[in-house]
Amino acid sequence: MLRTQQVAEPDALTETLSAAVAEIGGHDVVLYLIDYEHVALMPHPDALPHGEQPQVHAVDGSMAGRAFLSSTALAAEREDGWHVWVPVTERANRLGVLAMTLAHWDEDTERACSELGLAAAYLVMASANYTDLPHLLRRRKDMDLAAEMQWFLLPPLSFSTGGATLSGLLEPAYEVGGDCFDYAVNNGVLDIAVFDTVGHGLTSAVLASLLVGAYRHARRGEEDLAEIARSIDSAARTFPGQPAFATAVLAQLQIATGRLTWMTCGHPRPIFVRRGSALQPMAITPGLPLGLGALGAVVGEIVETSLEPGDGVLFYTDGVTEARGSADDYFGEDRLRDLLPREHLAGGEPQDVIRRLARSVVAHSGTRLRDDATLLYLRWDGLASDPA
Repeated sequence: MLRTQQVAEPDALTETLSAAVAEIGGHDVVLYLIDYEHVALMPHPDALPHGEQPQVHAVDGSMAGRAFLSSTALAAEREDGWHVWVPVTERANRLGVLAMTLAHWDEDTERACSELGLAAAYLVMASANYTDLPHLLRRRKDMDLAAEMQWFLLPPLSFSTGGATLSGLLEPAYEVGGDCFDYAVNNGVLDIAVFDTVGHGLTSAVLASLLVGAYRHARRGEEDLAEIARSIDSAARTFPGQPAFATAVLAQLQIATGRLTWMTCGHPRPIFVRRGSALQPMAITPGLPLGLGALGAVVGEIVETSLEPGDGVLFYTDGVTEARGSADDYFGEDRLRDLLPREHLAGGEPQDVIRRLARSVVAHSGTRLRDDATLLYLRWDGLASDPA
């Protein structure tokens, strides 16, 4: 049963954060972690020392949510002191919010709190390697085994380096079984992959694990896109039981120049946004889904697109466009191509764009998706000063 065991005493993480806040005269420290669907902030610990129950905060319409979305510390003066909410982030990866009560609020205190939020992010990520608590606290419902495996495969949902920012989400968060994505930045190149494996559930999750492993192995072997596709295809054909294949889009971004090289293997083409408009889709020759190499070429046309500063690129799986509404109508590519530029222009970071897109897809389906839906959004702003 979900979250059946209450936290009786602070663990090492909350003790460390509480001690740090006490140094600046604060108390009533609560760490809120973002849930898997990115709609609510879940409290840890479950009870404050004086017995008060911290509440779950919706991302939309709460001070905690505003701090989370803006990545900015917020403070409000009340009778018992200043109530403060500090974003807990690592680069572009938003993990949650640290709440506390302080006796006073000024620029020095704000600076100290912001630094504490950065430190808290590293503590959360480190603690997730030796305790399940951060994972459990993020859940608002039970997660099935396939979804557990898929989330374990993923890199951080958001990342930024040198002017490039990437953010993604999986839906349905607690039941996803066949979709996943991966990325890595090395020597000024951002590698990106999105997979949609055949079927659903546990078998698809196991196949996805194999394909992501093959992708990372080929990528770390410094193979080019065509070689990476062939390597993944060969791995898929070793999977016991047939059919075993996946559609995929593979891409490499030269961060300094904005040159994006990409190819699809039976997968929807990415959508490009420039100056508030979705660019017309290119007519390309896709390869076959990975795992069907014995039937023909999995390597199709390799395309080069020169991005301009501010351009956005959306990678997605067909569960997005095939999400059905109450009238049995599909969300559709046209709707996605219309919505994406508006969300892009609405402002905020790629994390905000991807979150709003995901909520639109889920809302269209009546909160219940029939297939996995994955969104991964890249924005290139031009070369910044600290490429990784």
